[in-house]
Amino acid sequence: MRTPLPILLIALHACACLTLQAQTTPVEPTALINTRAAFLRQVMTDSQLLTEQYERALAKVETEVATAGDYEEARAIRQRREQLRALYAGTVSSLATPLPLAQAKLMGSAQALGETIGGWRSNSSGAEWQNFRLMPGRYHLEFEANMSDAPVAGSIYASPKFQPQQSATFEFNEVTILGNAAESHRSFEVLRSTDETTFTTMRVGPLTFTRNPITLRFTSAAGYPANIIRIRNLRLVPVTDETLAVAATVAPTSSTTTLQQATALLKAAIDAAKKITTDAYLTELQTVAAAKPALKDQVDAESRRIKRSTDEKNHPLGTQAITSNVGSLDGFEDINNARLADGAPVSGERFSIVLDGRTLAVRLLWIDCAPVEEKDPGVKRFAKHFNIEDEDAAAMGRAAREFTSGYLRDKPLRLLIRPDRDKDGTLAALLFLPDVGLYQNILVDQGLAAVVAPPREARLSATEKALIATLDTRESAAKNRKPAPGAWALATESEGGKKQ
Repeated sequence: MRTPLPILLIALHACACLTLQAQTTPVEPTALINTRAAFLRQVMTDSQLLTEQYERALAKVETEVATAGDYEEARAIRQRREQLRALYAGTVSSLATPLPLAQAKLMGSAQALGETIGGWRSNSSGAEWQNFRLMPGRYHLEFEANMSDAPVAGSIYASPKFQPQQSATFEFNEVTILGNAAESHRSFEVLRSTDETTFTTMRVGPLTFTRNPITLRFTSAAGYPANIIRIRNLRLVPVTDETLAVAATVAPTSSTTTLQQATALLKAAIDAAKKITTDAYLTELQTVAAAKPALKDQVDAESRRIKRSTDEKNHPLGTQAITSNVGSLDGFEDINNARLADGAPVSGERFSIVLDGRTLAVRLLWIDCAPVEEKDPGVKRFAKHFNIEDEDAAAMGRAAREFTSGYLRDKPLRLLIRPDRDKDGTLAALLFLPDVGLYQNILVDQGLAAVVAPPREARLSATEKALIATLDTRESAAKNRKPAPGAWALATESEGGKKQ
C-alpha cells in the first residue's frame, strides 16, 4: 500500500522541522544540568517526609477499615500507599539526618571545599558538629569518598617518607567525657579510588546514640599528605524507619527513666550532704573569727574560697569534672573563657590567648612541639626524641602548629597558669577543653609533641606528678600504636633517645 504523497510530504516536513530544531536548540551547560538535578533531588527529599507521614497515616486507616470489614476501601488505600512508595523508589530516606558542613567546626588541616571536606594532611584532622540535635536511636553513617594520589614535591611535606597510601583510616564518634564507648564509636577505612572523579558511597555502623543534643566528630586516624581525600554528603540514616518512628512518639523506656531518676536522687543526696558539711565548716570559721579577731583576714579568705568552690557558676561546663579528677593544683591561677588569638600560633604548644581584651603569650607545660623552621635549634631536640630527620621534624612542627590552630580556634579555653612566668613573660600553663580534658594529652596522642620531664629539683605536687605520669603513659601508647601517629610514623627502627 502506497503512502499518499501529501501525507508523505507532511511527514518529511515534520522530520525536517524536528531536525532543524534539534540543530538550533542550544546545548545546556553541564553546570546548569547538574544544578537542576540537585534542585530536583532536594525537592524530592524535602517533600518525602510529609509523604511518608501521610503514608503511615494511610496504613493506620487501612487497618481500621479492614477491621470494620470494608475490604474494597482497604484495597484502594493499599494501592494508594504503593503508589506513594513507588514515587520515591531509589531516593535517600528523608528520615536520614544530614551533617551539614556549614554547621561543622573544622579541625587540624581539614578544609571545606564547597560541600566537600578535603585537606587530610595531619592526623585527627576533621569536622565536629557541636550540640547537634538528633533523635536518640541506632544509626548508620553514610557518606561518599574519593581517594587519589597527590604530588608532594615543593610542599612542606616534601620527604621520601611521605608516600601515597592505598587506604586511609578514619574515626566517627560521639564526643563525651566517658571516652569512646563501643556503641557510639567506629573506626573504618576508605580505599583508594579508581580515578579522581569516582566517589564511592560508604556505610558505617550501626552506632547507638542515647543523648540529645550530642557532639559528633569525624576525624582521620593518621595524616595523609601524599593523598587527596574528599568526603561529602555525610548523613546519619536510621537502622530502620520503624524504629525511628516509634522513638519519635514513644516516651523513654522504663529502664532509662529509672536510671535517670536514680542519678537525680544520688546527685541530690550528695549535694545535700555537701551543703550540710560546708555550712557547718563556715559556721565554725565564724566562731574562730569571733574568738580570735587577729585571724579575721585569714578566716574571711578561707570562707570566700569555700563559697567560691561550691558555686557552680564559677566553673564552665565540664571543668568541674576535670578538676575533681586531677585533684589539687594549689598555686595555679585558674583562667576561664579565654580564646585563641587571631593569627597563626608560634608552634603547636606556644600561642597567644585573648582574655578580657588582653593578649597573653602561653606555652604548654611538660611537652615540646618542633619549631616550624628547620634552622631552629629546637628541631634537633625534637628529631632526636623521635629518632627522625631534621627536615621531617620541621614538617611535624608545621603540622602541629596547624593542628593547634584548627583545634583550638573559637573554643572556650580554660588554663591553669603556673605563678612564675618565663623570662620573656610567657605563661606556663595546663590547657583544658570541655568534654576533652587536658590538651597536652591530645598532642601527645597524635605524635605531634614530645613529653619533657621537668627538672629533678622542681617541687611538684602529687597531682602534677600524676599528670606527667599520664603523659608518659600516653606517649608510650602512641609510639606502639599501629599505624603509628605523627612523628612516630617517621621514626626509624632504632630507639630514639628521650629528653631529660
